[in-house]
Amino acid sequence: MRIIVTLALISLASFAHAEKRHAGAHVHGLNHVQIVLDGTTLQVNYEFPIAQLQEHDEHKHDEHKHDEHEGDAHLTAELKELDNIFELVRVPDSADCAQKKINLSLRDVVTDGGISEESEHKDVVVEALVTCRQPDNVTSFDFTPAFEKFDDLAMIEVEGIVGNRSLSDSLTRERALTSL
Repeated sequence: MRIIVTLALISLASFAHAEKRHAGAHVHGLNHVQIVLDGTTLQVNYEFPIAQLQEHDEHKHDEHKHDEHEGDAHLTAELKELDNIFELVRVPDSADCAQKKINLSLRDVVTDGGISEESEHKDVVVEALVTCRQPDNVTSFDFTPAFEKFDDLAMIEVEGIVGNRSLSDSLTRERALTSL
């Protein structure tokens, strides 16, 4: 029952915050993560500006820009490649965690003039459910993979509840690990 209440609270918070968000909170280079571990179930919600996909991809093609990089079709293909939350965050191997489900979505960001049609003013939301056989060993979260994946990522704000402990941290490339 406790897990249902916890997941419901996260879903409500996510829904209230996510569908349309004001651009003032949409900061390139800043990612937001919510983590909840209840029993053996770990839920990770990872949110970042879609421009990170574009900018990262453009770094691979510095010699020129491609028109196909402008638009949701290309970005949707990029999103499909992100099929595992462990591409963004790692937990200790001793926790014996395995991803059960991942959901990727795009959410519009509201600007002063209304909803932006430009792809750079959307957020990617990654919602993952993970099962950990040894949840007591979930003692840290390492976001080095996210910093390696996104060249322009400067900071990750992490909030969560892990068992009976709260988690709130701001991580950078120099300090990508948060411990409980």
